[in-house]
Amino acid sequence: MPCAEVCGIVQHAWRQLPWVERLIATGNFDGVDCQGWLPSQAGQWIRKALREVVHWAIWCAHGCPRGAGVKATFTEADLAAQCHQSGRPLLRVDDFKGGNITEFARQQGADLIVVLGQPILSSALLDVPSLGLLRTVVRRDFDRNTALFQEGTELAVEYFARGSRSACNLAAVSLPLQTYDGLFGITLKTDLIADDLLLQAAKSLEEGNSTRASKEVKEWAETILAPCLDQFGPSSAQSPAIKALFRQRYRSIAKLCVQSLLGLPWIMVRNWPRRWRGRYPVLILAHHLVSDRPHRMGTPTENFWRQVRFLQRHYRIVSLSEADRLLRSGRVSTPTVVLTFDDGYADNFISLRAVAEETGITVAMFVATQPIEVHREFAHDLAAATRGFFPLTWDQVRNWDGRSVEFGSHTRTHANCGTGDRNLLETEIIGSRGDLEMRCGRSASFFAFPFGKPENMSAPAMDMAASTYSIFLSAFGGENLPCKGGGRQHLVRKGFYSHPWELELEMQSVFDVVQNSKSRIKRSLRSFRPAPATEKS
Repeated sequence: MPCAEVCGIVQHAWRQLPWVERLIATGNFDGVDCQGWLPSQAGQWIRKALREVVHWAIWCAHGCPRGAGVKATFTEADLAAQCHQSGRPLLRVDDFKGGNITEFARQQGADLIVVLGQPILSSALLDVPSLGLLRTVVRRDFDRNTALFQEGTELAVEYFARGSRSACNLAAVSLPLQTYDGLFGITLKTDLIADDLLLQAAKSLEEGNSTRASKEVKEWAETILAPCLDQFGPSSAQSPAIKALFRQRYRSIAKLCVQSLLGLPWIMVRNWPRRWRGRYPVLILAHHLVSDRPHRMGTPTENFWRQVRFLQRHYRIVSLSEADRLLRSGRVSTPTVVLTFDDGYADNFISLRAVAEETGITVAMFVATQPIEVHREFAHDLAAATRGFFPLTWDQVRNWDGRSVEFGSHTRTHANCGTGDRNLLETEIIGSRGDLEMRCGRSASFFAFPFGKPENMSAPAMDMAASTYSIFLSAFGGENLPCKGGGRQHLVRKGFYSHPWELELEMQSVFDVVQNSKSRIKRSLRSFRPAPATEKS
């Protein structure tokens, strides 16, 4: 029962929101680094100017597509427009203690009031809702001098019965501090968990009393949140060198500059005709997990949030289902990207979901069903001596399915499908679809090959995937071009780089062009190399 449908929305003055919440809502992090440091005013202007030049250059390189290259923001006017469109009344106030809030709640016939944050509540307001009032309480210790958290975050949902002046605690959750937690990342995760608990509490209160609600919310937290949170454990220390992680590059700045300058003319020559014809490719990026713990295939929550904001400025991020529709339509008029995640790590249920729901994107997740069934760490992690990264549970999959994620199959055991053994392939490819459909109660239409290279996809495996799923994906690299009427079953994916510079060059296939050019030059040099002289007897 969304409270907005019952009593409307009351918006506190924008300037009184915590500064980090305002920056997350607008995506305005030009003047703030990954740890929340605020540089000088001159430094902020310089960084902002450089970012705008880069964004303008990317927009031009893409062919100046309409609707792209514009920074996405969310303002008070946007909120008012959305409320008007959905028929939900909006009241903007500068002081939460004012009597106009109480009068607004009475006029809307509020059954339940949900408060985000911890403002002072008036006695008159507590007398209005028949089902009472819910609010979240968040406790965390952030040191602005060191830009580090001192310990984890405690979240609780408090309930005020109608007319009561004292709150009872319905449920409490502890979010342990992790190694790469930054201010933005931990705020995103905290907001997500608080929303989860409030939603469950509101549903339970609609169907029963506070005692039943407390029991149901605690059971939900134990079933859905605990399997993810328990694996984190207390972090030994928050990394003071987190900024280096966010700037991680695989190539030197000099090499990236050369490749960018050489690739820019080719990119523009290719993309402008695509813009005129409405034939941009749909680019699909392959990732594994968003996690604030060290993992060779992971990226921190805050870093992924920044990546998504970068992509949203220059690309349209769509679901895999929407990408299939666009490709079959034969027209893609805007640079378009799909975000996919393999294996099904439980860390994604908190970190990835926090970013997805904040930014409004939908991702595709391909899960290996056997590790979920037995709730055991992935074999490839154990082989790499990586412990403590468990898969999702089926309860989490069902809870998340359809809400900012589309689930697909990734075989049963994360098997290498380069074999010609049809019995094994049938068990892995077809059997995993049966597992997913039985557990989720819906049809599974998507499949991604583990490892995804040519040597990991035999001809029988590709035939079986094509006959079982509407779409199957590999990790060949490359682009998916629209084709009216026919479409493609086999879609290719590119790698997901942590640094935006490398990510953009990868998406524009600059690295592929450079590598192909190097290979051609080497072949040419070998062909011109004189044959070794033969010895005369």
